[in-house]
Amino acid sequence: MIESDLPPVDEELLLRMSRPGPRYTSYPTAPVWRDDLGDADARAALRRAAEHPDEPLSLYVHIPFCRRRCLFCGCTVEITRREDRVERYLDALEREIDMVSGELGGRRSVVQLHFGGGTPTHLSPTELRRVFERLRGSFRIETGAELSIEVHPHVTHLEHVETLAELGFNRISMGVQDTDAHVQAVVHRDQTVEETARLVERCRELGFLGINMDLMYGLPAQTEETFARTLGTVVGMRPDRLAVYGYAHVPWLKPTQKVLEREHLPDPVERAHLFAVAIHELSSAGYRVIGLDHFARETDALYESLLAGTMHRNFMGYTTHPAEDMVAFGMSSISDVGGAFLQNARQNKDYERLVAAEEIPAVRGMVRSPEDDLRRAVIQELMCRMELDLDRLEARFERCDLEEHFREEWKELEPLAREGFCDLEERRVRVLPRGRLFLRHLAMVFDAYLEPRPGEHRFSQTI
Repeated sequence: MIESDLPPVDEELLLRMSRPGPRYTSYPTAPVWRDDLGDADARAALRRAAEHPDEPLSLYVHIPFCRRRCLFCGCTVEITRREDRVERYLDALEREIDMVSGELGGRRSVVQLHFGGGTPTHLSPTELRRVFERLRGSFRIETGAELSIEVHPHVTHLEHVETLAELGFNRISMGVQDTDAHVQAVVHRDQTVEETARLVERCRELGFLGINMDLMYGLPAQTEETFARTLGTVVGMRPDRLAVYGYAHVPWLKPTQKVLEREHLPDPVERAHLFAVAIHELSSAGYRVIGLDHFARETDALYESLLAGTMHRNFMGYTTHPAEDMVAFGMSSISDVGGAFLQNARQNKDYERLVAAEEIPAVRGMVRSPEDDLRRAVIQELMCRMELDLDRLEARFERCDLEEHFREEWKELEPLAREGFCDLEERRVRVLPRGRLFLRHLAMVFDAYLEPRPGEHRFSQTI
């Protein structure tokens, strides 16, 4: 049973709980993966996945290209306007699809497909159609599958979304971040409210089932007043879902972010204030907290799946279409397949070189142990079902010792229970409405790899 009402959350609590932590789109998390995986490991994982031909798949396609670099961006992108670069990449992408689908044998059913980036609509409508048709030629996209794409409204034309609708895409996620002109200028984001609203209107006319918008708090030059205006503007467009991410300042990973240090970056107190503004404004506008920093209307399928206990989480975030394995294509993309995480080469030249040599271009990852899978299931239960039931988990993993196995973790949950994040029973944890904002903290209790190494930066702040 999921409770709907969110108790008051103040800045003091948000500030007190802010600390570095993973987002748990995977467990174990990427910092502990190995750097020596390759073609043989990837093929072995895909062949293990092929042993379950009746189970559905999720697919992800990474389109890395952008016309201009947004200074806040933490994604793996390539800035280009050269059509020959795009053409070479699409050639490699098609060869990778052929190799991977060949290893998967008869396992071809797809219930979720997502195009991410970069800016997928950097591709022309014809190029988008080309990639989709290659996928449809290698896989069976099921009726009712979730087909989604990330777009930047400034470079996405009406012809793009008309083509996507024709191909069967039914969900769209728009990167907005902030509508304030000064904030946009500082972070090199150039889109107007009018072009975003026009795109939303056309998507609704075309019958898209859901529209998501991404916002970001903690950007330089943001204030509570300007961010409240942004939230009001966005709510006025009535998106079905909103993701309100905290800006992750990680210049040791993304050196271009150092430029933003010339501006005023909100400190931890100001970040907490900004997120509190988002919680208040969105709750007042009828949005429910899904988990972490995701919000949805009660009529949206994601909220319905939260209530039903069927929500799933993978590298694409929260989804209503669970699939045990996710196969990813393109440079830097990450597959979760056959009990392993497989990350492709992060540089285009390396990705294209490996594919040209007829190698699956995975260069990093991890084959999970049984203990990894157990803890992964615990974290999924907390973050998606909003509860952890040891009876159900013991039946799933054919074990009878989990109460003793997690005895220390149960003790670590006690202070979080006192904060009102969860109800803690002898063999059951139930996440309370307030706790849905602090799921990372609950999950971190069960993370066996979390011990930081001296001087190492691994994760962004949880708030």
